[in-house]
Amino acid sequence: MLSTRTDVKSGPCYRCRIIRSFVMFTFMLVILALVGGKKLEVINFLTPSWFATAIITLGVFGFLVKLISWKLFNKII
Repeated sequence: MLSTRTDVKSGPCYRCRIIRSFVMFTFMLVILALVGGKKLEVINFLTPSWFATAIITLGVFGFLVKLISWKLFNKII
């Protein structure tokens, strides 16, 4: 059976906006890399392993904060 949505909004959904933002950011980063050339050697330390370490560190830190807040504020007696 076909079902139609009655609550269709005129603008793009949240997920579509995130995807579009990511694509635009990547596109601008490529343009910056092509235009910048030698001037961008200042940010030479930004390697894929640096980003991977940053993501893992932020993830572990966020998990610990959520775990501690859950243990402290979710006391059911």
